[in-house]
Amino acid sequence: VRALQAWLNTHGFEVASSGPGSPGGETSTFGSLTRAALVKFQEANGITPAAGYFGPKTRAFIAGM
Repeated sequence: VRALQAWLNTHGFEVASSGPGSPGGETSTFGSLTRAALVKFQEANGITPAAGYFGPKTRAFIAGM
């Protein structure tokens, strides 16, 4: 989760602007802020369903970037 938050934070889908989940403050908790940032990433890249799960479609998309 920490690596996912760091990736989202550095690719324009900030998890939080300050505190837990923010750049440099990534955590091991997959909470509502992480899910919301992941949904924004999925929506921006046409990944459906954009449900905020880091499943096979999202992992494959990121791996192919």
